[in-house]
Amino acid sequence: MSLSLASLNLHAGRDADGRPYDVTEAIAALSANVVLVQENWRPAGTDSLARRAALAGGYESLAELDVLAGTSLSGLSIADSAQPGAWGLAVLSRFPMRSCSAVALGAAPGDVAGVRMAQVVEIEYAEDALLRVVNVHLTHRLVHGPGQLRRLIRALEDSDQPTVIGGDFNMCRPTVHLARGYRPVVRGRTWPARRPVAQIDHILTGPGVGVARQAVAAPQGSDHLPIRASLLLAGHRRAPWLAQASASDVSGS
Repeated sequence: MSLSLASLNLHAGRDADGRPYDVTEAIAALSANVVLVQENWRPAGTDSLARRAALAGGYESLAELDVLAGTSLSGLSIADSAQPGAWGLAVLSRFPMRSCSAVALGAAPGDVAGVRMAQVVEIEYAEDALLRVVNVHLTHRLVHGPGQLRRLIRALEDSDQPTVIGGDFNMCRPTVHLARGYRPVVRGRTWPARRPVAQIDHILTGPGVGVARQAVAAPQGSDHLPIRASLLLAGHRRAPWLAQASASDVSGS
């Protein structure tokens, strides 16, 4: 079976100059079964960018993780706006989600985001066939990113489930090979979107996950370019403990 997966750092719905763009259109343009987004933005008292896109795009499931609450776009140096809100991660899926959890990756000195988190979601793409999808946004403090990646890989070692890791790693392709047991499958510069000089956005696949196609996609408004891959998956029996996963862990769209 083939499953399309895309990743995009939304930059809180603003371009490199802080001007808003249409996030719902951007996500729809990726035409993917599963979309990982970083720098999701939820203004206080209203829906997040990811939730609006999920509702408009007919995504069956949505999981969100606030990494930093009670902040503002000006506090994040994204745009001149003092409106409070929450900044974090989200996964949109056309398949049901059976569980979601978070992995703490540690804080880096000088990183306003504080403790970085990884979002781990179990997606049932066919009957009793599960894919573990991990959404990451590692620190921009380059010296500390490799340690966060190693921490994540150690946390994922407790399962032999087919796994894909995607997101904004804030590190170039040679460094992501520190993720032992995973291989980067997208090749191409992704940042900055206007004139890319480096690839810092990646999709990594573990054993049991093949790739039919991969690409850096066209710009959609963010300061990052999206990335996309068509994954080849076989059946995988549900782990026994998943039957006990609480439905409250997953937010349906």
